[in-house]
This record gives sequence, structure tokens and C-alpha cells, in this order.
Amino acid sequence: MSLAVVMPAYCEEGNLEATVMDFLSVLESGEDQIIVVNDGSLDATGSVAEDLATRFPGRVSVVHHDTNQGYGAAVRTGIHAALERTDAELIFLTDSDGQFLARQLPWFVEVAGKERADAVVGYRMRRADPLARRVCGWLWTRMGRALLRVRVRDVDCAYKLLDRRLLENVSLYGDAATISPELLAKVQARGARVVQRPVEHFPREHGHQTGLNPAVVLRSLLGLVRLWAGMFRHSPLGRAAQRLIRPHDPALAMLTVAAAVLSVIAYVWFANVPLSYPDAVSHLLISRRVLESPTPGLAQLGGVWLPLPHLLALPLIWIDAWYLSGLAGSLISMTAYVLTARYLYKTAHLLTRSRAAGLAAGAAFALCPGALYLQSTPMTELPLLACLAAAVYHLTRWSVAWEHRHLAAAGLAAMLATLTRYEAWVFAPAATVVVAAITWARSAREGRLRRVEAHVIYFALPAFAGIAGWLAWNVVIFGDPFFFHHGEFSRASLWVSGAEVTTGNWGVSALTYAYAVLGNMGPALPVIALCGLAVHLWRRRSAVPLTLLVFLPFFVFTLYGGQRPLHVEEITGDLYNVRFGLVMLLPVALLVGGLVAEIRPAVTALRLRMARVPAARVRGLGQIAAGTVIVACCVAATASGIDTRREAEAFRDTEVEHAAARAAQWLKRNYTGGDVLMATFGNETMTFDSHVPLPSIVYEGSFRRWQPALRDPAANGIRWIHLRQAAGRQDQVWRALDGSAALRPYTLVYEDRYRRIYRKAAA
Repeated sequence: MSLAVVMPAYCEEGNLEATVMDFLSVLESGEDQIIVVNDGSLDATGSVAEDLATRFPGRVSVVHHDTNQGYGAAVRTGIHAALERTDAELIFLTDSDGQFLARQLPWFVEVAGKERADAVVGYRMRRADPLARRVCGWLWTRMGRALLRVRVRDVDCAYKLLDRRLLENVSLYGDAATISPELLAKVQARGARVVQRPVEHFPREHGHQTGLNPAVVLRSLLGLVRLWAGMFRHSPLGRAAQRLIRPHDPALAMLTVAAAVLSVIAYVWFANVPLSYPDAVSHLLISRRVLESPTPGLAQLGGVWLPLPHLLALPLIWIDAWYLSGLAGSLISMTAYVLTARYLYKTAHLLTRSRAAGLAAGAAFALCPGALYLQSTPMTELPLLACLAAAVYHLTRWSVAWEHRHLAAAGLAAMLATLTRYEAWVFAPAATVVVAAITWARSAREGRLRRVEAHVIYFALPAFAGIAGWLAWNVVIFGDPFFFHHGEFSRASLWVSGAEVTTGNWGVSALTYAYAVLGNMGPALPVIALCGLAVHLWRRRSAVPLTLLVFLPFFVFTLYGGQRPLHVEEITGDLYNVRFGLVMLLPVALLVGGLVAEIRPAVTALRLRMARVPAARVRGLGQIAAGTVIVACCVAATASGIDTRREAEAFRDTEVEHAAARAAQWLKRNYTGGDVLMATFGNETMTFDSHVPLPSIVYEGSFRRWQPALRDPAANGIRWIHLRQAAGRQDQVWRALDGSAALRPYTLVYEDRYRRIYRKAAA
């Protein structure tokens, strides 16, 4: 393989000839060349170089700088000359001071071939320099590795063999010593295979080094910082930082920051009640059991709950403090809260071309008291809202720009929603109908059916993949695709009593859900949204956001059919599952934003009668007034009480939960190790608050251990047994062991009106 040696030289009249002759002795091919770059030397270096070029025509060539431009410029000139003047396949970079010998160059060429390396970089085994230069070199290498992530042992070692292709499209700007780390960083960024090999280093025989010149050191440091800044600017993190500093949409950036600040404030404000919902504890337990349980693994995700929120919590749930405080789950809800606000802004802005509309939609959501409370908990409502908001935005973007990547993104978001909560299962078919309708309306008569079919399949395949996957998962784990619906712990009869006033009554069902919606966001925003709906239909805006209204008949039908209970104080006198009404916040926020967008045309009409008042001033006042109304509505809703929080607090304040908390604290103090037989269903507080290690709790999901332990706990290594005896709520352990001879080896150590705890004496 042909080779070109690039050799910068500055005031090296005493070393240049010997160095060139040394390298000529190992360059066997007549196509190999040495390119000397005389960097404006003040001595006879240029004359020596010209004499060598005359003595070895075609083997040695010289490039002159009229004035000294620095080491970096000399290297750049040499590389440019090697690319322009030669057809060399390999380019070797070294110095002309005689501190490196040519005898290792053939070995580098051999290593490049054997290792299939794009670059072979040397590192000095023993640096033959004064102490000060060695210390500076060590610091320089560490700085280069820290700032530029250059993964080499010796950044500025002048013994580098590179494939020509690496240098053909690389732009180098580094000055002084910065050129070496810049070259390595950019070669590394191109995915080149870099191999490192040790090289010998010898003391300088003639002349003196300029590397420790204060001006050169300062120029090198400044160059390294500029290089880092330039590379950081084009990195993903740098581009994100630039968007934060100079965002494309300042209003969206402002909303994002405000939502993030509100999220943190709300979490701190509600810090004493993030786990008041028993379901919040269940979600944390499921995620943790994937990592820690008698039978850990993904099979712990099977059952009633959909898996996505628990999968998202896995990177955080193993941190004990975050798990026990609920932060591991709350962080997911908080992130979803901010993302939902952003997507609502983007959708409203896309529909109306009004930033004021986007801000109104984002604010209507972000300031909603129900959303602020639930985003502080490990519940799954906020992840669902984020997925739905993303699906609606991308569907709207597709309907406007007709870009299929947005249709695919909408399908993916819909799939994530269907893996978060079951109500999303009604959104996917509704969105599919909208995709078909939009495609039908926008297609020419010829081939219309084929286009509708193609677009529906393109969206529906990912959108319904989550549902299909969950059905298949239930078959694999439980042998029944609908186990999640009518399994032992998900039957409607567990939750819906025969006395539910909504069952079989359409009017009461509709009224109950309406009260739940009002309980989450107050009465004012839904009323404003109704006006926004009229404007939306009048303006004939996109039908995509209207798919979110499908949740209204869905929940009314669910209540009518007795699938799940929902209690509101106005009808039943208590609160239960009122968070079901929060999903309607998405269409409400978008419709409120659409109504705010009408301020501009209203101002235009008004200005015809108020010619002396600037339109911008009237428009600004109108938008400020609209924002004030939205804030006032949310504040008023908060002042009247947050129903979702009151429901959770009321549950925690029951006698049953107080007793469970006392029993959990007793077990926490007295547990001394050993396996515990305890059903999880209905005992979430006991399981979580007792802090018994999850691998020690044998429960319903303990594959092949649960049933044998119920039959004969002593023979299966059970030391502790928990039985819940609450009237009408006895757990499986009670039903299997109460009064059984299997309890004889155990001693009753704790009892209250709701539970018993037995312990077997240690052998």
C-alpha cells in the first residue's frame, strides 16, 4: 500500500535531514513520499528541505509557509498536500525533530492490515522529555479525553497512521497542539476503528521545543475550548441546549418550563399523599416484583394491570428511597404531565395557527387541580393522557401535512396508550375511523378504496398491536386471552355491587360521569369548552381532536353495564373512581384553546368600530383576559376541593386502612426473617408498609409456590402467615387455612378485627 509521510518542521535545521533519511530508509515503494511543511522557519530549515527534495525527486516534496502559522496549520497543510499531490492510500503523521524513529512504521502498516484498522495511533511508552513537558502532556491528554471523549492514551503522540478516506472529508481548524485531539475526535466520530500501539520515544538532539511557550500553551488551551464548544454545539445534547437557549417557539418553551416548575411544586405540595390510592401502591409493587420476588421476571406483569407504566418504572424502582416514597412512579407521571401540556399546545397551535390558543390549551390542562394531584402519584392516568395527546397531535399533523411518518407516529402513540389503560382500547378504533374518513375525503374518486385501505392498515397495525400483544400475553401466562377481564381479581362483581345506582340506568350513568368530569376540573372549563366545540364545528376544523370525545359515551356505557363503579357525592354521597373523568380534560383543553383563537378575528371586526385603538393592543388585552379567565377557573376549582385527592384521603382515613397501617408497623418491628404467606389482593398496605423484603413474600403471583404453600405452609418453608378476616373480604389465605390443622405448628402473634398473623418458631 502506498504511503505519504507528513512532517511539519519549524526551526529544525539540525534534525530534519536525519529524520527524513531515516524514514526514506523504510519507505520501499517508489510511490511512497515524504511531505515536509516548512512553517516559516527562521533558520535554514527551508534550505535543508529544498536540498532533500532536489536529492530525492518524487520521494521528498516541500511546502513552505511564508510566516510561522503554528503546528496546527502545518499539519493541515501537510494533509492537504498529501491528498492533492499523491494517491497514497495511507497517510502517516509525525514530527521532524528526530524523537521518533521510522523503524516501527512498517509494523504500524502491518497492524492496520491485520486488525482491519482505519487508524493506528501510537502512545509513548517512556516519554523522553523534561519533567515539566511530561506533566503538561499528561494534563493535556486528560483534558482532551475529558472534553472531547477521545479514547486514546496519548493524545498528542506524533506517530499516527490513517486511512486516506478518513481525511478526505474532514475539516480541521485546530491551532497549535489542538490539531491532534481534534483529528482524533473527528475520526472517532465517523465510527473509525482505531487501534493503539506503543512506540519508542527519544530525546531531542538539536534545537529546542516550543510546546511550553506560554503563548503556544494559551493558544492551545483556547483552541481546545473552542473545539469542544464547536463539537458540543453539533452534538444531540448541544442541539438540545441551543433549543433551550434559543427555542424555535419561545411560547412553547415558556409553557414547558412553567409546566415543569408546576409539576415539582405540586409534588412537594402533595408529598404526604402520593400513595393514598391503593392502586398507586399496587403499581409500585408490580414493578418491584419484576426485579425482586420469589419468582422474579416479566411474568409478574401479567394480570389485571396493563404493563407499560410498570416497564417504565423499572429503571427507577430498584432505588429503595424512590420506591418507598413513590417517587419512582411519580417521576413517570410528572414527565407525562409536562409532555401532555406540550402536545396540547402543539395541537392547538397547529389547528388555529395561534400561539395564544396553544398557551390556553396547555394552561387549561397544566392548571387543572385533578391533573396536578394525579401527576404527583404513581397512578397511570397521566401516562395515558400523554400517549393520547401525542396520538392526537401526530394525527392532526398527518391530516394537515399528509406526511406518513406522522401517521406512523400516531399509530405508535395509540399502541402505547392501549398498553397503559384499557379506556384507550376504545380510542384506537375511533382514530382508525377518522383516518379512513380523512383519507376518503382527500382522495380522488379513482383508487379511493385502495388508498383508504392502505392508510387504515398503516395506522391500525401499530395502533392495535398493543391490544393483540396483551391478549397473546394473557394466553401465554394464564391460558385465557381475556383473563384480564374475567379473571379471579378482575371480575366486575368484585367492585360493582347489586346496589349500584348507575347499573341499567342511562340517565344516572350520564349524570354521574358528568359530575366526575366537573369534580376533576370545575364547572367553568367544560362550559367554555362547549362554546369552543360550537366554534370548532362552525370553523370546520380537523375532526381528529373530536376522537377524544369518544370517552364520554364509553364511560357512560361502562357505568350502565355495571363494569366498573363510579361514585360522586351529588348522587351517592361518597367518592370513588372520580379520576375516570380526568381523560375529558384533553378535549376540553383543546376546545378552550380553539375558542381563544377566535379573539383575533373578533378584534378585527371590533376594530372596524374602534378605528383609533390599535388592533394589537385590543388583541393583547383580549388574550390576557382569556388567560385570566382560565387561571381563575382552575383556581376556583382548586378552592372547592380536589375530588381525586379527597377520595384518596377518605380511603386512607377509614378504620380498615388505619388497622392495616398499625398491623404493618407491628410486622415491620417484629419481622425477623423467613418466608411470609400473604395474599396481595386487598393487602397492598400490609405488603408495602411492612417493608418485608418482596423475595420473602409468597403471594398469588409466586409461580408453583402459592398453591403448595396454601395446602401445607410448614412443609413449604413458610414461617409467617397473614390472614385477612374482614367481613365479606376474607382473602385466599383465610379461606384456605382458617381452622385448618395446617396452622398447628404456628403461634398467633397478632390479631385485630380485620387480620391475624401467625409465626412458626425457628427450628
